Amino acid sequence: MTEKEILLKPKKLTTIILLLISSLFVIAGLIVMKEETFIKWGTILFFGLGVIVFTIQLFPNSSYLKLTKEGFEVRSLYHSHFTKWSDVNCFEILVIRFNTLVVFNYNDNHKKHTTGKKIARSLSKNQGALPDNYGMKAIKLVELMNEWKFKNVKA
Repeated sequence: MTEKEILLKPKKLTTIILLLISSLFVIAGLIVMKEETFIKWGTILFFGLGVIVFTIQLFPNSSYLKLTKEGFEVRSLYHSHFTKWSDVNCFEILVIRFNTLVVFNYNDNHKKHTTGKKIARSLSKNQGALPDNYGMKAIKLVELMNEWKFKNVKA
């Protein structure tokens, strides 16, 4: 592999399905629920935010995973975060019910986000996770991430 960079994007179909489901709950909140209750307005607000988020995710370059020689960049809702390969020990899989995530732990030299890392580790025994599998099976994404990490980290 001699690529200088790989750009992976989330599946649009999944985002569209979540957008439709959120929209249906907003419509149900507006039409079906007659009484002015906390549940009605909570449903409309929660799923209305979902409609906004999933709509933004459909815009070009709003979400992606970019692998470079230096590290990986995760972009979600136009907010990017870059992590150096040398800051990560390795990538693994975590299964939570029906969801399979790609997770990782930072090495001891990484001094940023100490509180967030402690909270994440107490919840899942891992310090970081990718927000999506970017159209790949989790195991394939883990293999790809570890391959890029070990290929580009100088010993």
